[in-house]
Amino acid sequence: MKLRLLFALPALLLASFLAHAQTFEPGLLVRSTGDTLRGEIENGFWVEPPTFIRFRPAPGSAAQLLEPRQLRTVSFTGGRYFRYAALPINHAAETQLDRLPRGYSTDMRTDSLLAEVLLEGPAELLRVVRSGVTHFLIQRTGQPYLELSERKYLRETPQGTWVVADGNNYAAQLSLYFGDCPAAATAAATAPFTAPGMAAVVQAYDKACAGSTLPGRSWLAQARPRRRLAFQGGLLAGGRYNRTELLGYYGLSQSDCSDCQMHPYAGLYAELLQPSRTFAVYGELSFSPFQGQGRTYSFTNTGSVLDEYGYRGLLGTARLGIRYFFPLRHEQQLLLGFGYELNNVLSIRQTSGANAYVLPAQNDFYASPTLLPNVALGWRAQRFTASIDAQLYHDSQRVDFSGNFFGSNYAARVGLSYRLGRNPDAARQ
Repeated sequence: MKLRLLFALPALLLASFLAHAQTFEPGLLVRSTGDTLRGEIENGFWVEPPTFIRFRPAPGSAAQLLEPRQLRTVSFTGGRYFRYAALPINHAAETQLDRLPRGYSTDMRTDSLLAEVLLEGPAELLRVVRSGVTHFLIQRTGQPYLELSERKYLRETPQGTWVVADGNNYAAQLSLYFGDCPAAATAAATAPFTAPGMAAVVQAYDKACAGSTLPGRSWLAQARPRRRLAFQGGLLAGGRYNRTELLGYYGLSQSDCSDCQMHPYAGLYAELLQPSRTFAVYGELSFSPFQGQGRTYSFTNTGSVLDEYGYRGLLGTARLGIRYFFPLRHEQQLLLGFGYELNNVLSIRQTSGANAYVLPAQNDFYASPTLLPNVALGWRAQRFTASIDAQLYHDSQRVDFSGNFFGSNYAARVGLSYRLGRNPDAARQ
């Protein structure tokens, strides 16, 4: 049952693949030198601050890779807006239970990054997400930034046990920061710790206490990511080299190579891209022919005879793993992948050895992976991805514990995949 589910996963992902999308969207950016560039910007649907920006002046032209320090602002037409700034960030803020500090503490550091702008006006509101923790930064004209962050910590009770406590005192911080503005202080008392909640406090100040006749500009509606996850998938094909030992029976210990040939393989792949678009869950279903040989005893009227035989078959392989993407210039990427696989012999037939009557059973076949994951390296450009990967398999005769991790059997693949449909990242037109 598990095998069928894992085999079906890539097909299900591929069926859910959302087409009719594009990678780049219209926008503009301002360089640190003050130059304004209009064209198309790759939308990464970032949750955390982007670590690079791809920009191209026109559709179809070569894209250039820009680092945040080279920019002042990045904005999409009718979309999100980012500004490069040096901001105070509380690095002690944590929400994951396994990383909570014992006792309340702060660790304010200045980080230079592309922060998301939610409001601009007499008081502005920025948002930064670091390690899954949301930080809101508010600044009034002529005043330093106020940093607000969700945070939890471990507090010791009188009985000596540790309990999780909420350390986010944002309401009190807002009341102090806007103490001279009753409207903002009143809004802070009931505002939830969300982007709309923080915006309501800032807008109350701008309207009632800043002396401004014009409301501040808001990007709240555009700041909601349209798609946190995205699917893409397609076809794959290549060559697979199998190194397998000769199967032995009745105490025979063989070390001869049984296959050791290149075979074609083909199949489907799918990727579930995470919001950063630098990490994906990967699934694959492929098929490849194989061949081998073995030895067994045949029994005749005159006694037993050691018989050698050959066989051919078809191997089905399902893989599930993760992939990391490293951006290059001109819309290219390097990838590093890790994963596990399940194999199933779909058909097998004898090709030689007239006296042999035993063919290898499923559990005798070489394709039993060790506990070490397979490793893949690749290069992606547009729709195409070229990759190499390798998987270790158990030895047929090995029984010690180390055989769970290392074996002399392995398969190495060289492949090329082609993405079907357009890239799923971008606004629907």
